[in-house]
Amino acid sequence: MSTGHTAAGLRYWTYGHGRRDTILLVHGWCCDHEFMEPIARRLADRHTRVVAVDMPGHGASPPPTDGYGVEQLAARLRAFVGALDLRQVVVIGHSLGGVWSLAAAAGDRDRFTGLGLLDSAVAGAPGAAAAAAELARSLRDDTAGTVRESIVRSYFRPRSDPRLVEQVVAAMARPSTEVGYAPIAGLAAYLADDTDAADLRRWDRPLLYIGSNAPFADYARLAELAPPADIGQTVGSGHFVQLEVPAQVEAMIERHLELTD
Repeated sequence: MSTGHTAAGLRYWTYGHGRRDTILLVHGWCCDHEFMEPIARRLADRHTRVVAVDMPGHGASPPPTDGYGVEQLAARLRAFVGALDLRQVVVIGHSLGGVWSLAAAAGDRDRFTGLGLLDSAVAGAPGAAAAAAELARSLRDDTAGTVRESIVRSYFRPRSDPRLVEQVVAAMARPSTEVGYAPIAGLAAYLADDTDAADLRRWDRPLLYIGSNAPFADYARLAELAPPADIGQTVGSGHFVQLEVPAQVEAMIERHLELTD
């Protein structure tokens, strides 16, 4: 693994030395690139270059100047890919990182050729936008972090590794209150306008969705919006599939990439 570098205002880390294509890994809400390391190390063994970023306001990247809306953060991903002149990019995002990845890829089909969503809130059931808006409101005044902690703990299963649970809770408590609510408010607006549906329809290239035991996506609706999609579900994992069952996630990604090369 390389030490951190910066491009287009984003800190990033590279794994592997492949040159033919690039896998770009995007963490989710209140996380950073280390949340993607388990699969980054595994995928780097494919002789593929893997790049993991810290999104604006997360990890070592500074806050954005234009807000935390989905399209604003998607534009930062497109600028990052352009700054490094990356091509044939397969972008894989976890949770809200998958939403940002979808919006980025749908807006630049010259550079992005594949898309993976790890338990991301797209193609949800009715009421998903309203639920996200209510969640953002509850987080806006959560200066003590109690609401955030409750949400994070709810993402795990009763038999999840307690050490992992505490590590994730501690890491996700670090970002500011603004980072806690603003990206969720951006998600609510994106879903309210059905922009996720529009972007899924526009993305007519390989798409992989890997859900948890309680997936955010409605699989039937996802299959309707993105007919080419490969849809899989992990066994024995809560929301952080790449941390709890990285071998399962890697196997599904590997098979998807084999079928879509």
